[in-house]
Amino acid sequence: MAATEPDGAREAAGQIERLTRDLQARGFTARLVIVAGYRAISVAHGTVAQMSETVRVAPATDGNWWFWWSWGEPIARASNVDAAAFKIAYVLTPASA
Repeated sequence: MAATEPDGAREAAGQIERLTRDLQARGFTARLVIVAGYRAISVAHGTVAQMSETVRVAPATDGNWWFWWSWGEPIARASNVDAAAFKIAYVLTPASA
């Protein structure tokens, strides 16, 4: 990663990679992508592909890095991968699954 990246970018990159692995371990398909210049995950339910989302990691206005839904709502701080994985899995799991 370049030395000119914003504070926290290197750590956030590691955290989104960890989140990707966590979601894969939960049975989701997840792959790293770039969205609007930020690292993101394209994630989908393992058996119901319509249940999908793009989650990005980016700084908030206060400089702290967060995981964000595609519609701009925060999920969890990038330092809290477990909370983010739980929320994403909850939202992307259909009630009948």
